[in-house]
Amino acid sequence: MKIIEMNDCDWWIGESLEACVKDYTEHYVDDPESSEDARELNDDELDRLTFAVTDENECKTGEKRTFREQLAIEVAAGGEFPRMFASTEY
Repeated sequence: MKIIEMNDCDWWIGESLEACVKDYTEHYVDDPESSEDARELNDDELDRLTFAVTDENECKTGEKRTFREQLAIEVAAGGEFPRMFASTEY
């Protein structure tokens, strides 16, 4: 699984850049060009970027993890991919 940066605010998790961009543009945006700069995060970014943990009501718990740590948790939990991984908008 990979984490794809769609823009400055949204990250997706999925098997490929192409699958994530397709899901993002089909379900979340009206303008496909908004994801034309989408890219896979590199190892440094996976270890540097932080994920704010939320509870079942989407309230921040104060706990933080690296994107790499959260990626491992989400892959282990399974479910449908691609999907939203993180956003600064929530």
